[in-house]
Amino acid sequence: MASTLSILATFTIIRSTFNDFVPKEIRDYLWSFIRRFSSEFTLVIEESHDGSSNHIFQATMEYLGSHVLSASAAEGSPKRLTVGKSEKVRKFTFGLDRHSEIVDIFHGVPLKWKYNADVNTNTNNQQKSESRWYELSFQKNHVEMVKSKYIPHIINMAKKLKDRNRMVKFHTVRRERWSSNAVNLDHPMTFDTLALDGDLKKTIMEDLDSFINGKEYYQKIGKVWKRGYLLYGPPGTGKSSLIAAMANHLNFDIYNLNLSAVNSDSSLEYLLLHVSNRSILVIEDIDCTVKLQNRDAGDTTASYPHVQVTLSGLLNAIDGLLSCCGDERIIVFTTNYKDKIDPALLRAGRMDKHICLSYCTASTFKQLAANYLGISNHNLFSRIEKIIEEINVSPAEVAGELMKSKDPKTCLEGLIELLESKASEATSKPEEGKGGNNTKQEKGCKSKGSNTTNSDSPNHNAITFLTVGPDPMIVREYTVKAELAPILKAVLLKHGDIVTDCSLNSTQCRSSLLEIACGIIQKLQAAKLEDLTEPELRSMLASVSDLESLKLRVSWLRKRLDQIIEALQLVKQCSAQEEDKRKIVQEIEEMQKELGSCRMETLEKEKKTLRIQEMEAVIGTISESISSNEARLSCFYERSLVDGLLCL
Repeated sequence: MASTLSILATFTIIRSTFNDFVPKEIRDYLWSFIRRFSSEFTLVIEESHDGSSNHIFQATMEYLGSHVLSASAAEGSPKRLTVGKSEKVRKFTFGLDRHSEIVDIFHGVPLKWKYNADVNTNTNNQQKSESRWYELSFQKNHVEMVKSKYIPHIINMAKKLKDRNRMVKFHTVRRERWSSNAVNLDHPMTFDTLALDGDLKKTIMEDLDSFINGKEYYQKIGKVWKRGYLLYGPPGTGKSSLIAAMANHLNFDIYNLNLSAVNSDSSLEYLLLHVSNRSILVIEDIDCTVKLQNRDAGDTTASYPHVQVTLSGLLNAIDGLLSCCGDERIIVFTTNYKDKIDPALLRAGRMDKHICLSYCTASTFKQLAANYLGISNHNLFSRIEKIIEEINVSPAEVAGELMKSKDPKTCLEGLIELLESKASEATSKPEEGKGGNNTKQEKGCKSKGSNTTNSDSPNHNAITFLTVGPDPMIVREYTVKAELAPILKAVLLKHGDIVTDCSLNSTQCRSSLLEIACGIIQKLQAAKLEDLTEPELRSMLASVSDLESLKLRVSWLRKRLDQIIEALQLVKQCSAQEEDKRKIVQEIEEMQKELGSCRMETLEKEKKTLRIQEMEAVIGTISESISSNEARLSCFYERSLVDGLLCL
């Protein structure tokens, strides 16, 4: 024992002497020389790379954090770990402590990781910065496998882990922009607790999983990676709960868009451009938030003077080229009255899946009883199920009764009273009962295929895309609607490539912005001055301002819109002046009639005559102003509103 201690002491003294008297440069050279004969290869992954954050370092931290706790019981595993949690994540995050090591097995190959961290100090011995890095060591013959398979595996797994662990956010609109203070969505609803018929619930979950795993499929068929759902049915049937369950299942953020808070199509386009990937865009009660034109029902926009977002604007926003500016997005519309929605909104590619959420069924009731009362059977169940099949009662009404007491019998008896009162109401009101029977048929919509769609691929029944409208055309490298192609050509000839300096680099996004500009020109080209309204022109001007904010060179279009708005104000001014002139002429005629009366005194006649002369002078001034304004307006009446803007 004494000899062993003597040897260790001697080795320690030699090592200390070597480090003290041999310069660091020589020591590093000796170690590098020795490593030449080693079969081990080491990769160093530093926190920063080329002056910016190292994506591989962050991915490694996320990846190893998911392994260290499960590997802590293995032999040779690290004995010290770090743990933490921020408001942005759902679960605790673990990591290696400083100078700790862990071995990861990939394709049967052991790969040793070591985490290092050093604090850099300045001459005054004050903390300045911290350097962090990982070392990955493995046999040299596995270099190609690590480069081509292992590191990409780490990056992919880290992204999945991060997406799964991040906190779901709920975004709302404030002043036509997404609020910067998004709140955490702590809604507890999941598909496990959602009261929905079993087959329908399974179908929805399979469709969501097919979508989330379908990136390669969407790329192969050349479609934007997005999915549309229409949830329809009576109030209280679980549409909002289903959306929350979808968000928790996918871990997607929710962007709640209230169309009544959006003042123009251009604002809608801006909002959709700033929806993040991996998100659900929700537009609830689409039939009543704003009055969109239903062309099949014979609606006209003129009947609704306060329309803010147009049907055309909404269609282009969710399914035009603008929808290409993002991936992995879901759009959900909800409505109580599906028949009030324009069919153009309902087609596959916009609303790919129509899901009818109807009144409570026996199956739904049992799920609610299990969730709220913790029971799967009771002697009152058969009576409740029999009444439920005969009347219309929403799951929300049933849930409300089941929450009134913790005693199952008390809740079920209260529910029976509610159901029997509804049954007696239906019996006493035959006309409403007749209407109720029609609504009751909605319960069968699930089996009639209203929640399924046709498919363009036998292997992907849940994914459907159709084409509507004319084929797009390519002008230079930009793809636009065929009807806008001649306008785009004329714009490019006259003004050059107006998107050269655009802050968006994608050709698809630039094409979408060009479509917006050409769409404005098309409206002006087809309209006369008297057909336009100032709010409509202000909306166009707002769109142009948004385009300019993205560095499109469209100042020429903004100037023309300013000129048209000014001309429209002159038209209003001329109309007002004509009305004033008519009233003065009418007043002069009445005064002249009074002058012809023999009863008027001489002094009064002189006053009337003087007043008539003053009024005639006013008429002359008004006439001159009207003539001047009409001369300024002549160019807008005699030529197109876009005259001189295009090279035709």
